[in-house]
Amino acid sequence: MEKFGLREEITRGIRSLGYTSLLPVQEKVIPAVLEGHDCLVQAETGAGKTAAFLIPVLNNTEPFSTHTQALIIAPTRELAVQIHETAGKLAAYSKIHVICVIGGMDQSKQENALKNHPDVVIGTPGRLADLVRQELIDLSHLQYLVIDEADQIVSTGQAQEFAFLREHMPDVTTVCTSATMNETVVSYVKEDHLSFVFNESEALYQKIREYYLIAKDKKDALLSILKHLPVVKAIVFANMKTTVSDLNRLLQDNSILSSAFSSADGEKKRLRTIKAFRNGDIRVLCATDAAARGLDIMDVSHIVHYDPPFDPETYIHRSGRTAHQQNEGITISLLSQQEADTWIPQDAQLLELNAEFRNDLSVPLQKESETGSHPCTILIRAGRKEKIRPGDIAGALSSVIDFKDIGTIEIQDTYATVIILNHDLSVIDLLQGLSIKGKKRKIELKKDQ
Repeated sequence: MEKFGLREEITRGIRSLGYTSLLPVQEKVIPAVLEGHDCLVQAETGAGKTAAFLIPVLNNTEPFSTHTQALIIAPTRELAVQIHETAGKLAAYSKIHVICVIGGMDQSKQENALKNHPDVVIGTPGRLADLVRQELIDLSHLQYLVIDEADQIVSTGQAQEFAFLREHMPDVTTVCTSATMNETVVSYVKEDHLSFVFNESEALYQKIREYYLIAKDKKDALLSILKHLPVVKAIVFANMKTTVSDLNRLLQDNSILSSAFSSADGEKKRLRTIKAFRNGDIRVLCATDAAARGLDIMDVSHIVHYDPPFDPETYIHRSGRTAHQQNEGITISLLSQQEADTWIPQDAQLLELNAEFRNDLSVPLQKESETGSHPCTILIRAGRKEKIRPGDIAGALSSVIDFKDIGTIEIQDTYATVIILNHDLSVIDLLQGLSIKGKKRKIELKKDQ
């Protein structure tokens, strides 16, 4: 990391994510973007491409600017939220203001966040286009554009909104990531400034072992797989929303920490589900192919295709939810005899279960405890309606903690959030009874830290 000459505060953010070395795609993308090249990156989710584009973009973003300098576009709300979470950790020590704007969430809060002049905006094409039309986002000073999963933006019919956004921004350094390539995707970058096309897919899938199991009763077989294999986290894919719901009830009735994920659930519920799965509070996710693209979750050890995928590409994308960040993974096709007569993955081996091995998925995943101080976010119960300004908050906080430990401040109508650096969660005890603008304010840790 030192060889790229990254700013110290960005390097600290990288270390906070646990990086001790960079992945191949990062080794290539980071210097190219730092040098101002457009990049066309072909890599599956899990290859490390999110950090690959975030690190150089954040490194070259100046905090406290009155203009948005970088725009990151994702095809799904869940992916936008994931990118935002990673960006927040990478930018925590730099005071760079990063916000996420997506559909299905409170637009007034997003509008308030935009009033704080964010340096980096992450969002989905539809919501971003709406905000530009309302003149709530100004893209005229943009320096960087990232289009993540560009092929999915095209395939899901969001290309028109994206084209509208491009009309409202200047010529910028562009990073385009995509699992597959077509003429539309390639047109998003400038050929005369193009650094490279990088394909990580082959290396990635060498780390996935493929199996199949033929079963008379697929539900019993699924329970056997989950109970007799060393599953850390698993995603069980089914083709229908009703099947997903049925499987989730089956697993819960058998004391397995599971949840359903499909378009049958509202946006907020899906985001809560993904967060719980990422944290290990949920061990098995029963999902439609809505989870087959764009979800970058560590520790997914097993993928189970309860229903055969509709096409080979879907099989690849489903299987790619495991083996992230150079880890190994297992994908299992659970087939009836009739299904096996028509389709078995070409490289798959017959799965053998060891009935003596017992796995317990009734308890949350126990992660190693973290040591040392990490950024945390506090919630102050006072906001715009009480005419609270960032300077009021910074001034009050600096009477208790070092000014350099005060990160990004974001003010909403009735509350404000502040990132606190170099302190553990006990910092909240120091802030009790703190007066802001002549009045003692209720201050608490922001939930879901």
